[in-house]
Amino acid sequence: MDPYNRLMARKRELEEMTHTLQERLTTPMTETTDELSFYDQHPGDLASEVYEREKDTGVLELLELEMEKVNDALHQYQQGKYGICEVCGQPIEPARLERMVNTTMCAHCAQERRERYRRPAEEEVLGAGSMSDRGETFQVAGYEYFESGDGSSSG
Repeated sequence: MDPYNRLMARKRELEEMTHTLQERLTTPMTETTDELSFYDQHPGDLASEVYEREKDTGVLELLELEMEKVNDALHQYQQGKYGICEVCGQPIEPARLERMVNTTMCAHCAQERRERYRRPAEEEVLGAGSMSDRGETFQVAGYEYFESGDGSSSG
C-alpha cells in the first residue's frame, strides 16, 4: 500500500475511534451506570465510573494528537516532503515509515532526541525489591521490612 493510502487508512481508523469515545463521553453517567439515582450509591461505585470517564478523556486527547500528526503527514505528502526527516533532511527509513506512518524523523535523529530527554528524578529512586537484592534493608514501624513476625528473615 502506498504512503498516501496508509495515511488515509490511519486517519479513518482514528476518526472511528474518536467518534466512539466521544459518543461514550456524551452519554450521561446515569445511563451508563443503570442507576435511577446517585443518592443511594456508595461513593466507590461512582468513583469507578468517574475513573473510566477520565481515562477515556485522556485516550481521546491522545487520539486527537495522533490525528493532528496524521494530518500534518498528509500535508507533507501533498507538498512532496513526506518521508524526509525534519531534523537532518535525509530520507526516513522505509521500515520505520511502515511502522509509524506519521513519523517526521529518521531513526537516528529520533534516538538522539530520546537520549537528550531527561527522565524525572523520581525514576531514580530504588524500589524495595532492588534494595533487598543488594542486601540493604529498611524499617517499617520498627521492624525490618522483609522480616517475618517471629524475628526471622522472610526470604
